[in-house]
Amino acid sequence: MPKRLPAFFYKLPLRAQRCYLKSDSIASFDGFAAGLEAKGRLADLQNALESGTLRTVQDGAVALMSELCRGFGVAGIRVEVRGVRPHNARGELHGLFRLSRPPEIVLWMRTAQRHEVVKPRTFLRTLLHELCHYLDYSLLKLEDSYHTMGFFKRESFLVRSLIGTERKAKS
Repeated sequence: MPKRLPAFFYKLPLRAQRCYLKSDSIASFDGFAAGLEAKGRLADLQNALESGTLRTVQDGAVALMSELCRGFGVAGIRVEVRGVRPHNARGELHGLFRLSRPPEIVLWMRTAQRHEVVKPRTFLRTLLHELCHYLDYSLLKLEDSYHTMGFFKRESFLVRSLIGTERKAKS
């Protein structure tokens, strides 16, 4: 049975459809393995989240992203961590990737309703989700970054590369 594509796919221009299908066909980042340095930076970030201090979390996120970008051989990306997540009737915004000059990731470290620090695993998944958007452009050279099944497989690949296959990472 052929894979079912979302309805909006058929409204995309042909060039965008090709980009979507290419993204969907890539399930991992070949040759990437998170080294001890990246795992150490992750541990630092998790400790920073436990402290609940914005500046410490900012520094931890920047250090981890710098190490991951180095590992991928791509230019570093600007990372900004903010306090309480913005929200509206549709839900809370966890993170944002901006294809600006330079590209940047914006993340929020506290929940909108209770202002609690988000769980480390949630923060990491959001950070890696936004990194995947950046890697779609900088590493895979895609013209756009769609939320394809391949995209989410790449995100999961990164999570597994950093924390292994266990169900929970210090949450």
